Amino acid sequence: MELIFLCPAIKKAIGGVKVIYRQVELIHQLGKSAGFSAAVMHPNTWFFRVRWFDSQVPLKKAFFKLRWMGKPSFSNLTGVFDAQRHMVVIPELWARKYGTQLANMGVSYAIYVQNGYYITKGQPADLDRAYQSARCILTISDDASRCVALAFPGVENKILRVHYSVDAQRFWPDQSKENIITYMPRKLADHSSKVLFFLRHHLPAHWKIVPIDGMNEEQVAALLKRSKIFMAFSHFEGCPLPPLEAALSGNQVIGYTGQGAKEYWRPEIFEEVASGDVVGFAQRVLAKVQAIDQAGQFVLPMTTIRALADTYSDAQERNDMLAFLNAMGLNTNGLPT
Repeated sequence: MELIFLCPAIKKAIGGVKVIYRQVELIHQLGKSAGFSAAVMHPNTWFFRVRWFDSQVPLKKAFFKLRWMGKPSFSNLTGVFDAQRHMVVIPELWARKYGTQLANMGVSYAIYVQNGYYITKGQPADLDRAYQSARCILTISDDASRCVALAFPGVENKILRVHYSVDAQRFWPDQSKENIITYMPRKLADHSSKVLFFLRHHLPAHWKIVPIDGMNEEQVAALLKRSKIFMAFSHFEGCPLPPLEAALSGNQVIGYTGQGAKEYWRPEIFEEVASGDVVGFAQRVLAKVQAIDQAGQFVLPMTTIRALADTYSDAQERNDMLAFLNAMGLNTNGLPT
């Protein structure tokens, strides 16, 4: 049996794509001793592979037939998957177009909800059938689980909350800090540009703002190790990865939770700003800069950082993936936890 995770072909750095790659790579390793394999499939591409982080994940290629030209979003899965050889995991954004097709084909599938606010896209009847017919519904956070349970009554017993892991060897405060504020300009660009505008006449000259843009994972980690403050512009996200990576790298994080980040938003590290309050955002950043300067030293809340690292660890992710394999009926050989 082959477990295939469908994944959009996105070149820019997207945390959800990294999570899929890493978890498929883990499942593939687990499956070697249990008689199954796992792979990522980017539909209708041939040479695409994500390059901004390192991965040895197996890739499977396939072209889906078009129902009519110009509408690849309505691609036809006929002949691509075999119910006797394949199980499929589809992202929540594609539940509307692939869920009912897989159900009609008799192919066992799961839906991976990395953002509980994307599950509304599509015709309600198609979405209802897709979620009701799924064998398992993976959710990346407690907030995503809440969204699915509210939207699709009756599927609660199929919901499996899973965690991603953050590489604590890479995202860890193991070097001296500088007076740097970081942020990701692709996240709510209009909001971040306004915050920077309000900061421009008030930020002390010995502080600087550095955007995280066009960097690979190693470069991002290196910058987060040096910075002291990370500005989070999360908008309706399942469990945003960048603020957590920043926190584990020893940053004070100021900004939006995107709802999904509330589960790890510890007051020792994180400071919430109401979404859209860009003036208040700038004021919070300036207050934090002043507090750091007055303290004379930058103290790291290592107890909280270690607790977060344990929650989003390799061990937790492995246990969650084993639970998923059990739900799909693939862990028949009793892989050890």
